[in-house]
Amino acid sequence: MKNTLTIARITLKSSWRAVCRLLQFQPRWLTLIRPAFNALLLALVVELPALAADLAAGRAADLERRLHPAVSAPPFRLPAVFDEQTVVTLGDGRLMSVPPEGNATIVSSDQGRTWSAPRTLRITGTPPVTPTRGPLIRTRSGVLIIIFHTVDGTDTRWDEAQRDWTPAFHNQNNLWMTRSRDNGETWDVPQQPFPGNYGTIVSTIQTSDGSVVVPIQVTLQQPGRWGMYGFVTKDDGQTWQRSNLIDIGGNGHHDGAIEATVAEMSNGRLLMLIRTGYEKFWEAYSDNHGRRWQDIRHSQLDSAAAPGQLRCLADGRLVLVWSRLALEDGTILPRSEPSASYAAGVRSQRRELALSYSTDDAKTWSKSVVIARQTKGSISYPFIFEPIPGELWIWTRYGSMPPLYMRLSEQDIVGLAPPTAPR
Repeated sequence: MKNTLTIARITLKSSWRAVCRLLQFQPRWLTLIRPAFNALLLALVVELPALAADLAAGRAADLERRLHPAVSAPPFRLPAVFDEQTVVTLGDGRLMSVPPEGNATIVSSDQGRTWSAPRTLRITGTPPVTPTRGPLIRTRSGVLIIIFHTVDGTDTRWDEAQRDWTPAFHNQNNLWMTRSRDNGETWDVPQQPFPGNYGTIVSTIQTSDGSVVVPIQVTLQQPGRWGMYGFVTKDDGQTWQRSNLIDIGGNGHHDGAIEATVAEMSNGRLLMLIRTGYEKFWEAYSDNHGRRWQDIRHSQLDSAAAPGQLRCLADGRLVLVWSRLALEDGTILPRSEPSASYAAGVRSQRRELALSYSTDDAKTWSKSVVIARQTKGSISYPFIFEPIPGELWIWTRYGSMPPLYMRLSEQDIVGLAPPTAPR
């Protein structure tokens, strides 16, 4: 509070001088209103943050949110969120992210309680492209990588008569990457690793051998749908390899293999869980750090039409947070009508987020437990962050605002359900 009042006093003096400079003199009537001016500005500086917090709490209450008793609130808050947003820890312990407006980074020195003003990556209009928003990656050698899209024509992306992407949309080469080797002070000229029109990225990892692996969906035609590639770099983003294509069929501008999450298991294999319209995650495995995917099939994990977040914790345990097909009370929502999104319709619920974990490399999973419920609106696109070993911060990146922030300890997770109960 003391710091807030100091800032307020400085703001009062500087703002008053600005008004006087604007008028180029200080008439008597202006002197008379100075006390009221100060009171108004003081209220704005001191009270607005609290008012904003109260309004956010009120909005959350209006949404009828309920959390599991084991869940607490982390100190962490982002100024704003988007569906691909990630947070990384810099070498000095600060947190960094990309804000929704893109072409910038933000930094926090107090575990996400407050954030810096956005720091611009590149001057707008600088060739070849201005970076937009996208996931941020920090490699173990300290290199920062941002993967981003430049997408045009999303309003005219789909030809319903042909049940396919429009050529103008499909033929875009929209994926770019840029790197920084000095904690975001400067950034390389953006590069395009592979041609194609790519979509939402919800997960990135660096494996034990140093490979950065990023599942990225790509538009496929005849009929229109999404497929999935794994993008891999072993040299901190200088060069990239693209894996074999994962194509599970489907027809619609949200159908196919989309929004995959990936983790490395204790045995060194990679597991990818892919969002589908088939009421289950599809799974794929890689034995060479994402360069080739095999054993592609539907998994044992049911899922609504929403992405999950899979994370390997510091202790080797796999944790999954996702939207299950059925609500906790067993209710399964009706299938939607066929549409441009899904030719066969889809079942989707985004009212609850469940958590499950595995201690045997995904052979079995603990009984899932609903950690968050919202009866109005939606909560989805979770992100899992382990700031220190044994502590998880989980938040939603899409759906009803404000985002939902949760904290769980490793002991909390183990206490939620038996460790190896079959699903």
